[in-house]
Amino acid sequence: MKYLCFEEKISEETVDGLLLSLQRPDAPQCVYVSSPGGRFDFFSSRAPSIERRGIITLAGDVYSAAIILFLLGRSRRAFPSATFFFHEVRTLINGHAVTICDVEMVRRYFEDEVMAEKREVIEEWLRRMRAAQGWFLSFMKEQTGIPTATLLNFMRSKATLSAREALHYGIIHEIVPEDEYLPADEEE
Repeated sequence: MKYLCFEEKISEETVDGLLLSLQRPDAPQCVYVSSPGGRFDFFSSRAPSIERRGIITLAGDVYSAAIILFLLGRSRRAFPSATFFFHEVRTLINGHAVTICDVEMVRRYFEDEVMAEKREVIEEWLRRMRAAQGWFLSFMKEQTGIPTATLLNFMRSKATLSAREALHYGIIHEIVPEDEYLPADEEE
């Protein structure tokens, strides 16, 4: 079976590019996802278009926000060497990636200080991060049936799951041999 390769960082532009590729008349309806992740704040508007296509997703190394793209597959498959990496929602503050727990610690520091303006900014970061993480957890639970507590545990412990573990948790439907699949741009 031929597949399209998606090996880029997740962004609105790269996902839009994938959607355009899937719309070609001769496009395979199987997408190999092996991505370092990226942003996912736009997926609520793009996910329905991808999901309606009924694609097969095939996992390589699926990290972070790339898990969302992978889970949009009607049939979710993985090579035996596939991995899935989870972490908490992050934001960049002064060039540093911080999690909800990090921002909560900073907020506690500013509660002790008389810096209402900075506290308001931090509260807004927390609100947005919690909303994003809530959406991600809800989506993951809906797609896989994994309890929220388990998903949070994966995220907080920065878990990497093997293909077998992903099968156990319902992230993938089956493990498939690599020799049955071929990138769309290669000859059989």
